[in-house]
Order: sequence, then structure tokens, then C-alpha cells
Amino acid sequence: MKSKNGSLKTAKTPVFALVDCNNFFVSCERVFRPDLKDKPVAVLSNNDGVVVARSNEVKAMKVPMATPYFKVKDILRKNGTQLFSANFALYGDFSRRIVEVLETAAPYVEVYSVDESFLEVSSLEIEDYQKWGQELATKVERYTGIPVSVGIGPSKTLAKAASEYVKKHPETKGAYDVTEVTPRKKMLKWLPVEDVWGVGRALGSRLSNRGVKTAYDLTQVSEDWALKTMTIRGLKTLRELKCESNIPLETNSKHSQQKSISATRSFGITVRAPYQLESAVANFAARIAYNLRRKGQVASEVVVFLRSGVKDVHQHNPSINVRLSFATSDTAILTASVVKGLSQIIKSGHGYKRAGLVVHKLLLVEASQLPIIDTPTEEIIGKSERLMSVMDDINKRWGKGSLAIAREAIGRTDWQSKRENKSPAYTTSWAEIPVITLK
Repeated sequence: MKSKNGSLKTAKTPVFALVDCNNFFVSCERVFRPDLKDKPVAVLSNNDGVVVARSNEVKAMKVPMATPYFKVKDILRKNGTQLFSANFALYGDFSRRIVEVLETAAPYVEVYSVDESFLEVSSLEIEDYQKWGQELATKVERYTGIPVSVGIGPSKTLAKAASEYVKKHPETKGAYDVTEVTPRKKMLKWLPVEDVWGVGRALGSRLSNRGVKTAYDLTQVSEDWALKTMTIRGLKTLRELKCESNIPLETNSKHSQQKSISATRSFGITVRAPYQLESAVANFAARIAYNLRRKGQVASEVVVFLRSGVKDVHQHNPSINVRLSFATSDTAILTASVVKGLSQIIKSGHGYKRAGLVVHKLLLVEASQLPIIDTPTEEIIGKSERLMSVMDDINKRWGKGSLAIAREAIGRTDWQSKRENKSPAYTTSWAEIPVITLK
């Protein structure tokens, strides 16, 4: 296979593509609100406290990322900004759909974050990477409605840098290929050093003070200087910018083993009633149990914790480690265990602003040795598996939460985060699917 300038590309030469969703949360909201195209849109965090996503129009107002909403409320309102409360169920579903599209385009996909995925494409018969990337960007937007930027390069760091170049250069039409010297040099001279993946603002400022202002400047320093100034991580970044692949692709698998899973939430109010706290941890347990089943894993220990508000005079931040009777992913068993643990750490008279669970000691279901206190019978295991399978099937068909443990629902609306501008669950709830009336 030959490149555009005639040089030979072998299968041994890695080629990475980074697919980055443009203003992802905002783009998800716009899919079902086409009237908001080219209009200012911002997404707020849980409790509507912080700006977590901005459209290009909001960025032009100089509204910083992660700034408290109260500080920019006036300028957002003045410019007619449409506000949304974070709808993570919607964003997660869009992310899943995008990954499914990417998996049809490349043999190896690493889901790096909810809005970014790396692809390794050197084994594909691609004559023109630029055209291939543009076609992939078009395909993703056609199938999901989400615009993306595709960067292509001989290392993950270069591919990520190229995707940033695409966002600022619409003439690239959704993709930029830096596998060749000329476009790579152009991109490196354009990219500020603090925006290089693995550098960041603090280190970038120090490098800039030493005359290293762009990614290209960084490629001109010696490895000894990089190691002394930026440590081993910086040396790895330097080599990546010089086309030496030092960060391998970590392909995601349904059965890849996690070390822990957590679920936490800041409450919209100060919660004092035990039944409200029980409802909260029951919801967390259901979420974790579902994720365990999806990964084919079971857990044998879980940490339950509570946190007072930072301004509370009387702080109470307890936690407890609960060992399960046997390793499981059964929602009912996990819920009963964490509620029992919760009852041992709640202190009367105290209010709490946050709670959470962290499950440890995760194993694949197929593991031959499970750390257990009691040995469950085959009948108990079979009954649990059938019940959870039915629950998952019903929730998948009729929407998340259609079937749940009763304890999850009691007092649920009392403790949930403040989300006054949350959009409907367009893609995950039958009750909230948009209705079109033809006249």
C-alpha cells in the first residue's frame, strides 16, 4: 500500500484515528432541537451549578469551561442562551450508538471517553486517509446526528492533536491526516504546547517561559532535556510527537475486567430522613448491579459513604465496608446489603449532601474461585440469574427504571439533584419519545 506522496506504508507502521465529538453534550441536545442550530446553548452539571458544555456561540462569549453558573448567568441570559440540565442517560446512549458506527469502520476501537474514541487502522486498505476520515465523519453524523472531528496520525498523540486542528479549520471538512511530513509540520506549528495531550496548562506555561511555545518547538528539544524538564511522561509525549508510537491502543471488551465501580451523587437538598438516604443508595446499587451484569462480573465487597455539606458546622462523613454473603450482581441482594450497612453509619440529627457506593473485589462470573462467606445453592443462583435477566429485558424494552426494587422509588424525588432544565429521555424511554402529528 502506498501513501499520497508515493512512500510505502507497511502494516507494521501504526496509524491511529481519534474521533472526537464536537461540543458533545450540546450536540446531543441539538439532535432533537434543530431550532437551536447556530444558537447559544450551554449544559449545566448536576444541581445546575456549573457549566459543563458550551456551544461555539457560548465559547465566543468568553464563558470558561467549568465556571459556576451564577458567575455567568447574566451574560448567558443577555445573549438568549438556551440552558439544559445534564442528561447523562441521553449522552451515554448517543455515545454507545457512535461507538457502534466506529466498530463497523475499524477492527480495533478504544473508547477513551464518552465523546472520544481511538481507532487503529493500519491494517485497512486505505489509499487516502484524509478522504477516509471525511467519509467517516459524514457517516457518524448521518447515522447519529452528532458532528465529529477525525484526526489521523502515526501516534495517538498526533491523532489527538490533528482532531483539535480540525475543530478550528472548517476547510478540513471533518478530518485531517498528519501521517505525512508537510501537514504534520503545519499542524505542530499551529498547536500551542499547553494543548498537547499529556502537557496541560501548568507544564505548558513553564515550557513557554523556556521558549517552547508550540508542539513543533517541543519536537526540537533533546530527549535528555525532555526527561529532565518533563519527566518520563514528557519524554513519551516527545517521542509520540516525533512519530514514535509509545501509547498502545487499549481495545475495549464487554468482558474486560474492572477493578472497581462507583456510583455517587450530590443531593439537591440536605437529606436527613433515613428513608431518603435508603432510596438514594438503593438507586446506586441498582446502577452498579446492572453495570456488573453488563460486564459479566460479580462483586463481593462494597463501601457505603455519606458526606455532610462543606459549610455544615457539624461535619459527619462516615463510611463502612460491607462484605456480601457471596459474590453477586443481583440487584436485590446488593440493595439489601448496602441499606443494612447504611443503617450502621447514619447519625441522627445530621444532614447529608452527598452519598455513594464503591464496589471492590470484582471477578468475572466464570472465575472458578469466588470469595464467599456462604455458598449459594445452584437453585438460588439460577433463580437470581433468571430474575435479573427478566428485569434487564423489561428495562431495555420499556425504558430505564420501568421495573425496579421498591426501595428505589420511596422518597426518590426528595433527594435527587436539582435539574430544572433537563431534556426528555428521547432515546431510552418509550414515554418520552417525541410525537409527530401529521395534518
